[in-house]
Amino acid sequence: GLMIYITLAIYGQAIMGAVVEEKETRIAEILFSSARPFELMLGKLVGVGLAGLTQLGIWVGTATALLGFLSLQADFQPILASVPTITPLMVFYFLIYFLLGFFIYASIFALIGSMVTTVQEGGQFAFPPIMIMLAAFYFCFAVIRNPNSTLSFWVTIAPFLAPITMPVRIIAETPPLWQILLSVSVNVAAIAGLVWVAARVYRVGMLMYGKRATIPEVWKWIRQA
Repeated sequence: GLMIYITLAIYGQAIMGAVVEEKETRIAEILFSSARPFELMLGKLVGVGLAGLTQLGIWVGTATALLGFLSLQADFQPILASVPTITPLMVFYFLIYFLLGFFIYASIFALIGSMVTTVQEGGQFAFPPIMIMLAAFYFCFAVIRNPNSTLSFWVTIAPFLAPITMPVRIIAETPPLWQILLSVSVNVAAIAGLVWVAARVYRVGMLMYGKRATIPEVWKWIRQA
């Protein structure tokens, strides 16, 4: 949970910074002449997402190699006996939920970047999604204590929370397959909605200079797009 939280926070804010930079330098005007705004935004999300996935893969590979080395040391075997067994299927789920979380939060950060004029302004708007990720991280402790509770069920289904909490629940005690599929489906639907909204805000916001967009203005862009 902590690994996904840190990665999402780092790469989400990287996307916001890249969007703000393109807006400040007016590179967006040039790019919009050769590609649709939606294509540019999606390309940015996919590119940074692959970088994040690579970084996460390096961390997972390093952790696996370290655990493999320590398992050969007699002094560490009693400690490693208490560590849950990580199967290839668990790693697969882990990567799936990372991608879900990335596209959810990257869409939000791209939207924020297109609304503001400086990275400092973006930092103010970035506070709510960061706090949601932090709340999801703290919910992980409740999930570990009781993976089958009602609270654990809902926080591993809900968009924004599930990408961080569900991998922890799977490791603690793998839930029924239908719950995993429901969780993935709900979060994919959330991604579709967020990308749709972010693309419309991105198209207008990237060409607005000199002032920060207000919430009523953003709502107007979404309705008129």
